[in-house]
Amino acid sequence: MRSSDVTADILNFLCDGKTHTLQEIADEVECSRRTVQRHITSLKYRYPIENAFGRGDKQGVYLDKKYLHQGKIRSRDELQIISQALELLQKSGSDVDQTLLASLIQEYQLPNQTGEIAQ
Repeated sequence: MRSSDVTADILNFLCDGKTHTLQEIADEVECSRRTVQRHITSLKYRYPIENAFGRGDKQGVYLDKKYLHQGKIRSRDELQIISQALELLQKSGSDVDQTLLASLIQEYQLPNQTGEIAQ
C-alpha cells in the first residue's frame, strides 16, 4: 500500500471524532503500529490530531471535531482562509444577510490551542 493511501485511510478512520488506539488504527488500515505512529506524527503538523491520555478506551488519538465540516476534514490553513474570506465579505458591506454571514464566520473560525473557538 502506498504511503499516501495509508495517510488517507488514517484520516478517514479518525473522522468519527472518537478516540482510537494506535493498534486499532493499524488493524483498520492493515499496517504496523509503528507505521501508524509515523503517519500520525506527520499529520499532526497539518491536522488537529490530539493525544488522549487516560485509562482503557480513553487513551489514544483523536481528530478534533471542530475541524470537520460537512464530513470533510479542514486543515488549519483552509479554515483560516475561509474565515478571512468571510470576514472580508462582511466588511465589504455587500448585500448579504449579515446574521447568516456572522454565523458562518463563527462556524469556520479557527479553534485556538485549547480547542475552543477564538473570540
